[in-house]
Amino acid sequence: MSRGLARGTAVALLATALAACGGGDGSGGGTSGSGTGTGGESRELTFWMYQDRTPQAGQVIERIRRDFERANPGVTVKLVKIPKDDYNTKLGSALAGGSAPDAGILDQPLVSKYALDGTIEEVPAGLIDEAGYYRGALDTNRAGGKLYGLPQDQTTVALFYNRRLVPAPPKTWDELKQAAARVHAADPDVAGMNVPKGDGYGAWMFPGVVHGAGGAMVDDAAKKVLFDQPPAVEALQLWVDLQKSSPRAITDSDKPFENGRAAMTISGPWDVPTIKEQFPDLDFGVAPLPYKTEPAGNIGGENSVVFSTSDDPDLAWKWLAFLAGPDHNGAVADALGGFPVHLKARVVAGGPEQAAFLEQLKVARARPAVPQWIQVNDEIIAPAIESALTGRATARQALADAAARTRSLLGWTG
Repeated sequence: MSRGLARGTAVALLATALAACGGGDGSGGGTSGSGTGTGGESRELTFWMYQDRTPQAGQVIERIRRDFERANPGVTVKLVKIPKDDYNTKLGSALAGGSAPDAGILDQPLVSKYALDGTIEEVPAGLIDEAGYYRGALDTNRAGGKLYGLPQDQTTVALFYNRRLVPAPPKTWDELKQAAARVHAADPDVAGMNVPKGDGYGAWMFPGVVHGAGGAMVDDAAKKVLFDQPPAVEALQLWVDLQKSSPRAITDSDKPFENGRAAMTISGPWDVPTIKEQFPDLDFGVAPLPYKTEPAGNIGGENSVVFSTSDDPDLAWKWLAFLAGPDHNGAVADALGGFPVHLKARVVAGGPEQAAFLEQLKVARARPAVPQWIQVNDEIIAPAIESALTGRATARQALADAAARTRSLLGWTG
């Protein structure tokens, strides 16, 4: 699940700055045999990506494409831009019809699916310096212990808090529950926390809370489901307990945080400019998620992969490394709507709130490398969360039932 970061005209300013950028992929490594000839050799690479979010974002990507072509004489990069809602369908049809591009953007949860069925190539050894990337972002490309793509942008969620009601953001679960209880006790018409719901979005955020208790959703290498174990049960019980000071009669109202009816909420950077524009009087801050035993969070964003049918995989990998390297990834990530994945990439200027998201991304954990994870998230974990939040089952029973269904779906015994 990824969402765009609406950061106004920053991309347009970056497009101008990129005009002065020279060649060189800045990727921290190179692919053997990927050099282009200097004697008139012509090579074409087809890259599929999402349709530009804004005209300015398109200008940035076009500038980077030209930089790559200048650095690699004789190479032409053909960009094919597809509306995001249609992308996976069109890509699936192209793969089935034998007309896949050389490389393309891929949503994080799909990497393991395509990796395990042989649709995409493993990243060549030495292409990048893995230590130069955010661990969580890079790990979204792993399947079976191997790396099958490069991250291009990433995003996450953090804690939004109303400074009038919560002067200092809570850092731990206990502090979170105490702050929420104080707010609601002071005014029964105000919820302490807009607790996530049992839907696909809430289920996407849930693993970050589980990791904050020292747990994990699955052990995909050992084929074991773990979200019925104590850390996950404690994470769900946290959300159940928070509802005592955060009744749904309040939080189901329109924009409860923005309208001052909930003191805290969990959301992503995409909401920051919207709140500032539509609710200018709301004095709010953003902080990393509270945790029980260790800082942690979730992650979303886009990766890039090379398809197994590519006629020139070396050139394709060189292009992807160029996009993900420190010299260009700041611009690429902002154009895609997220934060950089390379630790040395320049972050496009934003408000003070972005510091919390960047801090959160340092401890973000990749979703399980399970091809069916989107289905597990939406059809199994989400209703289990809702069952516990609405009192139809205890947190333990809801997750035990969900774990049993997941084992059956995946064919796992653990």
